[in-house]
Amino acid sequence: MTPRELDIGRRYLAETRYAREGMPSPRHAFPRTSTYKEEYPGDLPRLALAMGPARQEADFWEIAARRRSERQYGERSLTREELAALLWATQGLTLTTAHYQFRAAPSAGGLYPVETYLAVHRVQGVEPGVWHFRVQDFALELLKGGDCRRAVVEACLGQLFMGAASAVFIWTGVLNRSMWKYRERAIRYLFLDAGHICQNLMLAATALGLGCCPVGAFFDGEVEKLVQVDPDQEAALYLASVGPPTEKIP
Repeated sequence: MTPRELDIGRRYLAETRYAREGMPSPRHAFPRTSTYKEEYPGDLPRLALAMGPARQEADFWEIAARRRSERQYGERSLTREELAALLWATQGLTLTTAHYQFRAAPSAGGLYPVETYLAVHRVQGVEPGVWHFRVQDFALELLKGGDCRRAVVEACLGQLFMGAASAVFIWTGVLNRSMWKYRERAIRYLFLDAGHICQNLMLAATALGLGCCPVGAFFDGEVEKLVQVDPDQEAALYLASVGPPTEKIP
């Protein structure tokens, strides 16, 4: 079958394959954008984060063996230090050079198209609402305050544990941030980047004794509305709930 005769998923894979005899032109078809979001209009409330005592020494092999998708959460709130440690593990800056600022999770071409938002339900010292993670400042900025648990649950096909968690990580992909270099194949890399980030979150949560569950089932438009992005420029990719797990009966 030719690519045009395939269903849309297989067609995309077929039309974005690299082949030695037919590599795409290096001409950049999309405008280049910064690796960081432009400033939001107005003066959004900001919350500086700092690495505190929550981070601790852990054995990687033991953490990898214990990692599970946890959907049952206790009533304890996350601490602000725990949230900071989780954010650093996902996209914290680890090295600054003349041309790049490297992060805890890898990204194709060092372009870092994935943006992190948080739906905060119960975190000590952090107002409930929808926040954007400013990687360059290691800070949060409040997009909309208030209880957003119902909106998150409904956007995630009614999965109730998304409202029972202490916080929900929401990842979007800024399309042109990768497409200016990789063109249409960049869409593959957006999801790979998000997967790297989410795995770091799950391992960090396990190391801190927290539960975490990644979620790929959601109404795209409702998630994008929640984090206030234009879906033509920035698309919802992935979510993950985090919170202290319920006590397990021996």
